[in-house]
Amino acid sequence: MENPLQIIDISNIDIPTAREVVSAAGSQGFLMLEGHGFSQEEVAELFKVSKGFFEEPLEEKKKYTIPANDNHGYTTFGGENLDESNPDKPQGDPKEGYNFSNLNLLEGTWNGSTPEYFQNSEHAKVVQSVIKKHSLLVHKLLTLFAIGLEIDKEAGGADWFVQRHKLTDPSGTTFRLLHYPSPKSLNPEETIRAGAHTDYGGVTLLFQQDGQAGLEIHSPLTKKWTPVPFVDASAQFKEKGAAAPIIVNIGDQLSYWTNGLLKSTVHRVKFPEESVREGKSRYSIVFFSHPADDTLLEPVPSPFIRAVNGRGAGAQSKAITAKEHLLKRLAATYGWY
Repeated sequence: MENPLQIIDISNIDIPTAREVVSAAGSQGFLMLEGHGFSQEEVAELFKVSKGFFEEPLEEKKKYTIPANDNHGYTTFGGENLDESNPDKPQGDPKEGYNFSNLNLLEGTWNGSTPEYFQNSEHAKVVQSVIKKHSLLVHKLLTLFAIGLEIDKEAGGADWFVQRHKLTDPSGTTFRLLHYPSPKSLNPEETIRAGAHTDYGGVTLLFQQDGQAGLEIHSPLTKKWTPVPFVDASAQFKEKGAAAPIIVNIGDQLSYWTNGLLKSTVHRVKFPEESVREGKSRYSIVFFSHPADDTLLEPVPSPFIRAVNGRGAGAQSKAITAKEHLLKRLAATYGWY
């Protein structure tokens, strides 16, 4: 299957790389990164920990269901409806997940009730390590965005986004484990496992596994649903033991900040025909990065954004905070009315 996304090596923070990531984010809203710093060994261990949790008894997992007005905990089958265009759908998405929220990104820790499974020191150690590495990777990517957008030096320049994503500030950043069960274990006719949606935050990072396809984007270029396949590490990274390229997509908040210059692209998870036939489940690992809760989603001080404003595109009538935006989207997802 042909890969529709650009793969960019971000081993170095420089102007050519910055321009590449801005171009990719401005055309498709999705891209893939190598040079991300994750080893194949640690990603495989993380998927092993994730699978072990979802094999716990359902009643045990449901003890830690996400409470109203929070985003930490377990969500069971049908507990979410990501397709906000269909709010009256009789049942939500046929998947389950566990969110680590209320994070201290510097320590990789979380604040909230925790299943005994994740109180296991080895399991907790794996999760904490990966949260910290994702946080640093986001900072690297945000620095590249700032350089590529040529943010005004007097406003913060290359550090502009990072200043609004401090590792110790309260934010909506969430680390998520996801399990889409085999179609044969639920309703094989229901191949949409996560409804069409855009992500709520700034930047999303995603690891998926070989042989567990399903992610599709509604490409801004072709205007069609396009599968995003698993892509293995290139030879130069594979020989160093690196994990496969990590998928990146732009969320609503970064799109608002850039007045639509960087695209928050609609995507979904749909089981392909071979997964339905073979009864394969899908596991994915997602890191949703958000700016600090009190950050105003105002236009980025960049000549490129001012040019967009000059064409009358995307300007917001009133800036809202990152937290206000997140709570509004979560209310629609979980039915908190």
